Amino acid sequence: MLLKSYRLKKKTDFQSIFTNGKSYASRQVVIYIFRGHNKKFGFIASKKVGNAVKRNRAKRLMREAVRLNIDGLKMDCEMILIARAAINKATLQEVEKSVLYIWRKAGIYDGKNA
Repeated sequence: MLLKSYRLKKKTDFQSIFTNGKSYASRQVVIYIFRGHNKKFGFIASKKVGNAVKRNRAKRLMREAVRLNIDGLKMDCEMILIARAAINKATLQEVEKSVLYIWRKAGIYDGKNA
């Protein structure tokens, strides 16, 4: 489980990341990244993803992918992970691969994982 200290909670935090952050996309996930501050993460799954069960699963997958690889981040940044509809058919390994691909593309990850 991702620690509470790593979670974004306030609407103003989400809005500032959306306006000031840079977005990166992959098949299952879109990530808005705002460099600076401390490591904080927000997770969004809209109704386009599916019913409540599918939305909660999507958020759990993204949370777990972040939790497993948070130590590999080489700089502090705030980010919002947004699930796409394709996440419904994805496994944890596929979501993790997507997240790591985006982090490497953004230049904020240097972990040794695949």
